[in-house]
Amino acid sequence: MILNDRFWDFNNSATVHFSIIHRLGGLLLMYTATKDKIDKFHHEIQWYNKDDSRRLNKDRMKETSRMLSGYRQNLNELVIIGIAKSIEDLIYDLKEDLKQEVDFWKDCEGFLFYDEMKTLRNLNNCIKHSKGIIKRGQKSNNYLLDVKGFKEDSVINDLNLDLEEFIIQSFMFQMEIFWSKDLRDNPFKKIENYRERV
Repeated sequence: MILNDRFWDFNNSATVHFSIIHRLGGLLLMYTATKDKIDKFHHEIQWYNKDDSRRLNKDRMKETSRMLSGYRQNLNELVIIGIAKSIEDLIYDLKEDLKQEVDFWKDCEGFLFYDEMKTLRNLNNCIKHSKGIIKRGQKSNNYLLDVKGFKEDSVINDLNLDLEEFIIQSFMFQMEIFWSKDLRDNPFKKIENYRERV
């Protein structure tokens, strides 16, 4: 019976570990592939056609520009929401599968990239509660304004955030949390200069 319990503990631990890899790997793949497609479309589109009227060319340029801007905004917001959800999923998995209670706001401050993940979770709340516009009055927005120094009425989509880096930071952050509960060392600490990436 003890051997059976140890097997299931190991199985549950492996499941949580691989869930981090798959969630964030899938998010990174989705982001880079979609961003590449949007960029390719931007560069390959026929912005001007000499056979069309000036008005038709102008309308096509405006409509296409608006469309591409909307695609980029949706992608950026989905990635921020996805990273924030992946952190919440890890906390849920730790509780459900490994019987470990972790409170992001109280227990994770000492982990690598906590500050970046705190910023990201507040950006996520801003997307959900104020349409991605950083306006004073919401706790998350106040944090972004007062602590992180964002300008009031900034739009998240216009902040030029490095979302690919955020995904990598979230991976390292989540692996540190996971491995902190294990007797073995975090193998991802062996990645050369990972602490100096940012």
